[in-house]
Amino acid sequence: MIFEMRINFLPPTLNDQIDFARQSWQVSARQKKYWTAKICRFASTCDVKFSGQVWLEFHWYLKTFARDHDNVAAASKFIMDGLVAAAVIRNDNLCTISSPVVHYYHRAKKDEVLVRMAQNPDFLLDSFYKFNQFSSLALEKALQFVGV
Repeated sequence: MIFEMRINFLPPTLNDQIDFARQSWQVSARQKKYWTAKICRFASTCDVKFSGQVWLEFHWYLKTFARDHDNVAAASKFIMDGLVAAAVIRNDNLCTISSPVVHYYHRAKKDEVLVRMAQNPDFLLDSFYKFNQFSSLALEKALQFVGV
């Protein structure tokens, strides 16, 4: 089963998180609590639970591409913590969240994120193929090259 959760807002990026921390540790802690709770409330409305390992794929829909990849991807911290708080996933450590955690970036009219989750990594290859527009022959050669 592949579960998709569309969050129609963007949690704070790394630069935002740094700005909070520069203000004071209290501001930073308050923001962390606020955003984790907001994601938790949102995720609690979904009727899904993953008890074991889970693979994640983030699709970031952004108004501007002027941001750095790692700056945007840092917002996944609040999302994963909110998923744990809502008991959608058991934990967000390396034993539960399996590699790779994939991030795709798309241009859009508003900032939002689509999180895709599954109990096995099979869906990751489908998205890789789709979003990188590989032909089936090119994909087959790439997989042979990496030994899959």
